[in-house]
Amino acid sequence: MVKKNIRTFAYLLIGLFFMGLTGLFISLAELNDKYERKHQVVSLLSNHVLRLQYKIDNNREKIANYDFMEYKINAFSSRYPFFAKIVDTVYDKSLQYGFRPDLVLGIIKVESGYEPTAVSFRGAYGLMQVNLAVWREELNIDENRIFDVAYNIDLGLKILKQYYEESNGNMKRALHLYNNGYLYNNTAYTDLVDSAVLSLTPIKGMWQGVGLGY
Repeated sequence: MVKKNIRTFAYLLIGLFFMGLTGLFISLAELNDKYERKHQVVSLLSNHVLRLQYKIDNNREKIANYDFMEYKINAFSSRYPFFAKIVDTVYDKSLQYGFRPDLVLGIIKVESGYEPTAVSFRGAYGLMQVNLAVWREELNIDENRIFDVAYNIDLGLKILKQYYEESNGNMKRALHLYNNGYLYNNTAYTDLVDSAVLSLTPIKGMWQGVGLGY
């Protein structure tokens, strides 16, 4: 009887041992699973922090570049206030009509050399060399304002926009018409504008996606 009780007790202890061992394994498996999940979360957070740090560093560089650019612009504006006015006007008017500012500055550089009072032997006036004989009636031009920077640029961009739409979005064709009209064939003009635009755009892709390119 005593031996039977001892055997029963031993079996009970063995059963409890294995039950405890099984529970321990289950607990260890659960702990391992929790560890893996936490490790994944920590890894994701770490990657997110690294991306944020990269953005912060990148933005710091942009801010530094912006501050330096603003400094140069202010210095330039104080030294050449009239030319700064031309640049500001070109920027505003270009975006208003849907053109890239560097393109419009390139046209002005080729057409008039940035000289607001330029007059050609063909009767073209101002920065954008607006031909009064051709456009006086159609655009109802105020001749007293033809040399005004903003007015002249606005007239020129109206003409360019008209040619651009007439050319179905072909900017080279629009530029050709702007310079030559329908009677002349100065094919070198677009090359001159191209060269001027490149000289005005030191940062590759600076105006990508902004306004009309060609």
